[in-house]
Amino acid sequence: MTNTNHLTNTFGVELECYLPEGANQQAACDAVNQRLGAMGRCAVESYNHQVRHHWKIVSDGSLGDYARGVEFVSPVLVGEAGLRQVETICKALTDFGCTVSKRCGYHVHVGVGSAPLDFFKNIVKLYSVYEPVIDSLMPRSRRASTNMYCRSMTAANPTRVDAARDLGQVMQAATGGENRFYKLNLSAFRRHRTVEFRQHSGTLDAVKAVNWVVTCLRMVQAAKSPLNIGAAPARNQARPGSKAHRIGEMLLRSEGVTGREICAEMHWPSVSIPAQARAAGLQVTSQRTGREVRYFAVVAQTAAAAPITIDGFAQVLGSTDEEKAYLTQRVADLGVSVQWAA
Repeated sequence: MTNTNHLTNTFGVELECYLPEGANQQAACDAVNQRLGAMGRCAVESYNHQVRHHWKIVSDGSLGDYARGVEFVSPVLVGEAGLRQVETICKALTDFGCTVSKRCGYHVHVGVGSAPLDFFKNIVKLYSVYEPVIDSLMPRSRRASTNMYCRSMTAANPTRVDAARDLGQVMQAATGGENRFYKLNLSAFRRHRTVEFRQHSGTLDAVKAVNWVVTCLRMVQAAKSPLNIGAAPARNQARPGSKAHRIGEMLLRSEGVTGREICAEMHWPSVSIPAQARAAGLQVTSQRTGREVRYFAVVAQTAAAAPITIDGFAQVLGSTDEEKAYLTQRVADLGVSVQWAA
């Protein structure tokens, strides 16, 4: 019997897109309302973060075009009826002539209510361990930390995540604090009692949109139960007392390190951080905030409950054969070559 517990979780979506040339927000809203019918309604609003009982269309300055760049935000949805609304909106916007670009994102919030601390620890570890798999479902503009609005979770320190005593400490271990611009945004819990999945590229393809919601719902449902997902802290292999060892220790800090900080500590005019990391036997990832780039040692993953592959990911999520087939085909369509963790 197919497990449908994930469909009991509430969710909401944010669809970023561009209106066709010459169209205005009210015309797009009218087109959506005509298609929604009895399922709901849409309204034009000024930019806000308020949860409504209806769909809303607001301007989105991050898209670089205040006239045409918009975001369609759903009310709280649930179950198959909610998925049908997402499908309907996507088809209505496509027929109206809306489009997406690399600047657009598709964000999914999943309600978690008064989830216990272990849930937040589990969802961080699940996403960070299987991020290479999730990256393979995305275009290049949404992998690793290539997009400043959805940075990588691979710098999450599982040892500190497990030791966290509250949500603030989980966020500190996962993303260095309350910063929403990560693939998994835990700070959404403070405002909306949700976790937000920010990685998916902008889309008005109903099949992609619905399948990503289902994947997010299944990740949340999986994280509600104990997960056999572990990771060993990265180990500094440079000789103690050496400069490489000192830099390795900086890379292993929860806050990471910048090139400027290394140069100040070592009294160097410049530094190649990847080269220094290799000297310490470490791999690194980076996160950019404004002009500052901060580097972190990548945690070495140990064996999880399932292999770090699409099959393993689907197994952990409890995906149906149809859902697994979609994920597999998505990877094939993108032509991704991924080096899976051992």
